[in-house]
Amino acid sequence: MLKAKRKLGVVFFPAYDWAISATHPERQERLLYTQDQLREEGLFDIPGVTEYKPELASWLDVDRAHFCFPDVESVATQSHCVSAGGAIRAAKLVMEREADRAFALIRPPGHHAMKVVHGSRGFCNINIEAVMIEWVREHYGRKRVAIVDTDCHHGDGTQDIYWHDPDTLFISLHQDGRTLYPGTGFPMEAGGPRALGRTINVPLPPGTSDEGFLHVIDNLVLPILSDFKPDLIVNSAGQDNHFSDPITDMNFSARGYAVLSERLGPHLAVLEGGYAIQGALPYVNLGIALALAGLDYSHVREPGLDPDKCRQSAKITEYIKEITPQIAD
Repeated sequence: MLKAKRKLGVVFFPAYDWAISATHPERQERLLYTQDQLREEGLFDIPGVTEYKPELASWLDVDRAHFCFPDVESVATQSHCVSAGGAIRAAKLVMEREADRAFALIRPPGHHAMKVVHGSRGFCNINIEAVMIEWVREHYGRKRVAIVDTDCHHGDGTQDIYWHDPDTLFISLHQDGRTLYPGTGFPMEAGGPRALGRTINVPLPPGTSDEGFLHVIDNLVLPILSDFKPDLIVNSAGQDNHFSDPITDMNFSARGYAVLSERLGPHLAVLEGGYAIQGALPYVNLGIALALAGLDYSHVREPGLDPDKCRQSAKITEYIKEITPQIAD
């Protein structure tokens, strides 16, 4: 009988009442297609995989991570607080050992929201991961936390919040900021005086595929995590590196995301960006969920995948192999 090797909790919150516009890619369909796909695949029929509802983060929870101007209610809606509460619920599942891994499939996203918040940045009003991490520290003590941000856009907000925190390691793999919003995330951005080296930025050239991402994971990210010895690993699981994403220029596949999740082994994955609503997200999220649960994901394949077109150039391969040891040093 098929059974999850690791107990997985999946928290859903599609935020039906919050969208930038009816046609904007940041809308509820981002998760509704995924929810349908996971149910059609029978994911929640597998013993050890359980779906959960989110909680509601309080204004105090938000205040632990942010200075909101003029106040929390002016910058965050109830949907933002439920999104953050979804991440909190996922963290609670892991911290209370109700699940071995948890995947918060929630929106709106948050990794562009900085310490001081006075409006939306890059679709983000409050930083979901930061609210969750500070909730964990409030309830379970000062944990060493590693955040690995695999969204295509640099997680400038998360970097800003933890710039001076020696107990938080922030690693961001993203499309080179010279070619994409927010235009930051370069190797020289390495943390404040009290936390120098706790921020690691890996800007990748447009056209990077599974091969390039996984090279960085194996040769840079995993050794750094081993040295840091975190109590908790959080993956800011943006999915806009996918080859079909309409606002980025990368060549990642759904199966590549699953391999990344398997190798990284995060305790918590929290959805960030990803705007190929039908062609990518349902398959990427399925692959990630299966990998987190320790299940076979070899059958996961999105429509339109052409391995030849998704293969990165030899020049990109050479460049990534060159910069990886430089960033490590």
